[in-house]
Amino acid sequence: EFFVLFFCLSPVYGTFDYMKLVLQWPPMYCRNKFCERIPRNFTVHGLWPDNKKYLLNNCRSYAYNALTNVREQSKLDDRWPDLTSNKSMTMKEQKFWEYEYNKHGTCCEKLYNQAQYFNLTMNLKDKFDLLRILRNHGIVPGSLALLSNSGRPLRQLTNKVFPSLKCIDNNGIMELLEVGICFDPAATKVIPCHRPWICHADENTRIELVK
Repeated sequence: EFFVLFFCLSPVYGTFDYMKLVLQWPPMYCRNKFCERIPRNFTVHGLWPDNKKYLLNNCRSYAYNALTNVREQSKLDDRWPDLTSNKSMTMKEQKFWEYEYNKHGTCCEKLYNQAQYFNLTMNLKDKFDLLRILRNHGIVPGSLALLSNSGRPLRQLTNKVFPSLKCIDNNGIMELLEVGICFDPAATKVIPCHRPWICHADENTRIELVK
């Protein structure tokens, strides 16, 4: 298993203190954007290494190497699709993956090379099945829940750490756009995000997972 490889790597973490897995809800992302496809499950926006004191971006320019293995391309597209492009074009052009790797992946390459970075992202995505855990608690697309109640089942996935939630305000109802889950550099432990998104300070605010 590739994941074991990460635990055996020398703990040289370079310049980043933690990383954030960002999962987006496609129906919300595509509400005001043109999308070629709208999956009905959370998809990866990115895996973002960062520092506590300052934001990390574009640590090395033009570093992305195009993926050539069709099977690996397809596995990545299943979890990390470019919603503005169909699967065939995404796998051919790889613009979204290239952008995310150059902007974010290069900031952790002292610990994870490109292949390890994408494999780690896919592994973490598979580990955190947000839609399943929300459904198990009665939170389904089209339903409303209190912010406090929607966060409670997610804590079960994140070892009691409240995830970072990004919402869009629609006349007082906060519509969930993204969920951020933060990890230590080795990606073995969920930790609080240092610059969290907070849908609303009032936990009694209603939050919706739009259809």
